[in-house]
Amino acid sequence: MAPTTTPGSRVISSFLARTGLAARAALALAALVVAACGSGAVSAPPTTTTPGPISVSPSSATVYSSLPTEFLVTGGTGTYFITSSDQAVIPAVGLFEGNVFTVVPGQVVADTNVTLTVRDTGATAPVTASLVVKPRTVSNIVTVTPSASQSAACGTSICAGGDAEVKATLSLGGVPLRNHEVRFQVVSGDFRIITSAAGSSEATGLTGTAITDDTGTARIRIRALPDAAAQTGLIQITDVTSGAFTRAGINIAPSSNAPLNAQPNRITFEGRDASTCASGIQADVIVFGGRPPYQISQPGNFAINTPQVSTSGGRFTVTAIGNCTAGSTIAVVDSNGATVPVLVVSTVSTSIVPPAPLVVSPTSVTLDTCTTEANVAVAGGLGRNSYFVASGSNYVIAQVVGFTGNAATVNIRRAPVGTPGATLSSPVTVGISDGQTVREVTVNLVGPAAGSC
Repeated sequence: MAPTTTPGSRVISSFLARTGLAARAALALAALVVAACGSGAVSAPPTTTTPGPISVSPSSATVYSSLPTEFLVTGGTGTYFITSSDQAVIPAVGLFEGNVFTVVPGQVVADTNVTLTVRDTGATAPVTASLVVKPRTVSNIVTVTPSASQSAACGTSICAGGDAEVKATLSLGGVPLRNHEVRFQVVSGDFRIITSAAGSSEATGLTGTAITDDTGTARIRIRALPDAAAQTGLIQITDVTSGAFTRAGINIAPSSNAPLNAQPNRITFEGRDASTCASGIQADVIVFGGRPPYQISQPGNFAINTPQVSTSGGRFTVTAIGNCTAGSTIAVVDSNGATVPVLVVSTVSTSIVPPAPLVVSPTSVTLDTCTTEANVAVAGGLGRNSYFVASGSNYVIAQVVGFTGNAATVNIRRAPVGTPGATLSSPVTVGISDGQTVREVTVNLVGPAAGSC
């Protein structure tokens, strides 16, 4: 019985039968040559996929002047052009890579319709987002004034159990908005809106309303909870008519007779290599107890971000500036004159191992079409979380796209720009760095990649 063969094997067998021994020898030699070349000698053609449809969310929204609004875009090629039908109100985003973009509408005096159009760099159908831009009538300036009867120890914060006036102003085009209802709402924090009328028993809630006067000002009172810890609450103030809003912080100081304390009271910085004391490294110190506000001294060997901490539970930041010291003292002094020290040391490291040299491979790549991509491996230096890239040309895009262990991959491709008919200068240099060392990759543009893409 004849063996079963595939159609391909039958053709080969028939061919060998016709060509004889010499042809068989030639084919065997060719097979040996191919085998010697290895599997890497012939590259499979790149796999191409058809981009999915572009989607933008939200596709319709009400936004407010000066308030940032985020949009999510997916599909297409992943590189987009975002244009605006009214750039005086919402500027065009332009060329954009990623999935989230933010728009900040400009000032308007009436509801204004704006259409955002999202296109990709391919042939995917564009999509639009329809926006209604409303005037922002609520001022960013919100005044919080604690009662004059509260303890001076709380400074400008509201003492736990104390009260304060919150004042906001509404206007449109510089004209105060009178008789507008304004809603005050607790977003977070241990305080409440006082909702009862003056002279009556106090009632509180998470929401309260007020009406603007002739100057466009609305006022309410708030009460900090008696057991509130040191914190910053958040209040939202909304113009009920337009929906425009703003948010402001509410600083609360605790009622405490605890002794003055600062933690940690000892900080040790070590340099990043065996020849340098620490520089640029930071540590926070929390101050509590005693009587706020607290004054913070400034030692010569370190930088302190603020000369004063206003509330119990507040903090200041100590930054090493490269000076070696066996011990510098930062004094924390409260309003009663009580003092606690914070000792800060900066030494030469004896345990930190210098990083391995930064390396990239290959150091030269070629782009021969508008869609060709090249990958460069990067390793060493300060490690994977420190890598970043910079292209020496607007016509080449380079970005870190993936990590393997402590190494990463940098993807290089043509940017979808260029003057029609023009030939771009080549090569282009791409710099890859870990923040302290730079390695260069030469990008050669040939063929279609050297023209308009």
